Amino acid sequence: MNSNFTLLFLLSILPLLNKYLFWFFSIQLKEYRFDRFFEYIWTIQWKKAIFNFWFFIEIPVLIFTIWYFINPLIENTIYKVVIYLLLLQSFFVISKAVKRKLIYPKVTSRLIFTAIILLIIELIFIYFTKNIYFFILFNLCFPFFLIFLSVFFSLPIVNKLKNKIIFEAKMKSKVCSHPIKIWITWSYWKSSVKEYLSQILEKNNKVLSTPKNVNTELWVSDLINKKLKDKYDYFIAEMWAYKAWEIATLWEIVDHKYAFITAIWNQHLALFWWIKNIIKWKSEIASKVLENKWTLYINWDDKNISKAKFNKKTNIVTYWIKEKCDAKSDIIEIKKAITKFDFYYKWTKTTYKTNLLWSHNIINITWVLAFCYDLWIDKETIKTALLDLKMPSNTLDIIKFNNSLFLDDTYNLSEWWLFAWLEVLNSFSEDNWKRILIMDDILELWKESDEIHFEIWKKIAKKKLVDKVFYVWINNKTDFINWLVSGWFKINNIVENLDWIRKNDVLLFEWRKSQLQLKKLIWKKQ
Repeated sequence: MNSNFTLLFLLSILPLLNKYLFWFFSIQLKEYRFDRFFEYIWTIQWKKAIFNFWFFIEIPVLIFTIWYFINPLIENTIYKVVIYLLLLQSFFVISKAVKRKLIYPKVTSRLIFTAIILLIIELIFIYFTKNIYFFILFNLCFPFFLIFLSVFFSLPIVNKLKNKIIFEAKMKSKVCSHPIKIWITWSYWKSSVKEYLSQILEKNNKVLSTPKNVNTELWVSDLINKKLKDKYDYFIAEMWAYKAWEIATLWEIVDHKYAFITAIWNQHLALFWWIKNIIKWKSEIASKVLENKWTLYINWDDKNISKAKFNKKTNIVTYWIKEKCDAKSDIIEIKKAITKFDFYYKWTKTTYKTNLLWSHNIINITWVLAFCYDLWIDKETIKTALLDLKMPSNTLDIIKFNNSLFLDDTYNLSEWWLFAWLEVLNSFSEDNWKRILIMDDILELWKESDEIHFEIWKKIAKKKLVDKVFYVWINNKTDFINWLVSGWFKINNIVENLDWIRKNDVLLFEWRKSQLQLKKLIWKKQ
């Protein structure tokens, strides 16, 4: 029988590995936070991830294995059933691997530690059950439950280490007093404006900034501990919080003198519950800025920032385009991929040119310029830098491929951002080109999810912003089709794949799941 058990273990490796890689990816995507993951369990995506084809086969087999506790004589029958099931699942996993459809997490110290805790739980589990069949089937059916346990039991040690890292970062921020510290937050545009400011300052200064989407308290603290030194002139931190009390921790970590609120939107509404809570808690930033006599730059175009009712103080700088603000920009013309605009600040007007296109980028540049003026950055340096600016990776990267045009905007997604890029999509299209939107869900919108997605698709349909749509996710799929059709969008223009793409089509890829479609499309056409 030992040889039988060995065969069972060997055959179970691929199916279990596939399941655990997926669920580790999911919990890692939610940053090991139960509040974010519990919001996920209410989605269709979660339900289909659990209640899939294999689940309805595995559950009866799991129930069947329980009989072994009562009647060991049926072991041969159970063994055969489990072997056949594992064989089928192994072939399925191999097929996924060949098609490059396996989903797996990034290898990090947190992942390794959680996996070690999981291994200990598994050893205890099999010791007490002493039923190899039940052990394998339970793992196949409920891997997420065992991962939850491993995350839960790891929390005391993880939180202790986390608090230690954060405390060290707070102390180091205070000790490193030379760098001018800048905090950029909320809810979108953070990465873009961080990159623009970094690129301008780097012309004549040593700049340390948070890389890519590193924006949580732990990641930023780790960066401070490892890299922040007095040799830097500027430290730029893109930061994000999911709860009110986390906001207070963030400004203590950076110990900043300048703060920027790029926008307040309903992103991660599921964690804040109501938009008024987002506005209220994020307004704490302004209160802290005023209390410490720091300088706060705010996007006055954002209606939710306006609702926050900031008291107009000398250390608050409002910015926008074509409006009465402290800093504003007027676009003069967009010609040959260059935007020319007038910038007004501190009773001066300067004309600038940049290779960044479209109004939302000029809004972002406006506060960057205001900050540069406040710190007396040389105007000639600014002019040179503006013509060399590069957008963050996967933020409207323009890829020309086989006479088609791919617009890669898979880094982030919000309602406002989407319509800004749809404007870009339309600017590229010609008479014989098809405008194609490949879009994922906007996540963590809680009770407002249906309403927000309905407004998005209704607007896209009624204004005929695209010719075809490929919806790459499963949440709201039926509703999505109904919403488009109700706006007089032809149902045959709602496509299920991109195999038919022809030359001269222009495709806009929005959010993470669509990135897989982009990679798949390029791989197929190579």
